[in-house]
Amino acid sequence: KKQGVLLEQIRDGLFPEWRIPANDSIGFYASATKKTEMLMMPVMTCLRRVGQAQLLRKMIHNELQTCARIDASKLQHTLSTLNEAIMSNAMVSCRTTNDNVLSEKSINGIQEVRDLIDTMGEGDPISTAFLQIDPLEGLPVLLALFVISYMPKFKYDSDFGALVRSNEGYPIDGWPVVVGMATLLKQFHPSYTDSVLAYLGQYVRSSIYSSSSRKQSKKEDAPHLSETATHTLIFACHLCSISKVPRSVLYEKIPQYLIEICAQH
Repeated sequence: KKQGVLLEQIRDGLFPEWRIPANDSIGFYASATKKTEMLMMPVMTCLRRVGQAQLLRKMIHNELQTCARIDASKLQHTLSTLNEAIMSNAMVSCRTTNDNVLSEKSINGIQEVRDLIDTMGEGDPISTAFLQIDPLEGLPVLLALFVISYMPKFKYDSDFGALVRSNEGYPIDGWPVVVGMATLLKQFHPSYTDSVLAYLGQYVRSSIYSSSSRKQSKKEDAPHLSETATHTLIFACHLCSISKVPRSVLYEKIPQYLIEICAQH
């Protein structure tokens, strides 16, 4: 309950997400990450384990899919066509009935086809909703603070096009965390993903504004993205890619030219 009140206070301080926090924005983020520091290790452990498990499931699905295409291509095409027919029929049934509830026979048929499709390696584990969870109002801001606090522990590897741990002693890596967060957010309403992206975009803009203010006061060269802000921007792009969120949604949070400048470096 105490942590819930704290997250609510931080969320109020960041509201609205399209505006840079008043006064010392970077100081506000530093204070917020410090106050929630005790929550970061459990969050990191959860995201890392979920992400690693999902990546393994994805590899198994790819292997099954490849084998199915080679050894059972006709069955694979048949199941794909049958799946599309069942989904179309279900959508029509929901439109034509008032209660939007499928019959028990239809549900059983869908479950049987789903099991066969999983056996063939079709479907995307990362896009699967496994649970029905009650709303957690403070989750988006907590996840955003986690990203901000852990980005200094990463470095960008241009060969792999990914964030990797900057120190071998860190028990964390880029893609498992991204996949873990995408999986977690998939269990909630899409507005949760949108909120996380909004908070990350707000932090990137705040970092640029703070850097610009310092540069103008010292009459130095043009401001640039800090390493933490750059890694946060990369993380947001990877999250959109894994979650299959259109890049246009991210452009609403972060100017497109900033993303393109970051990509050039």
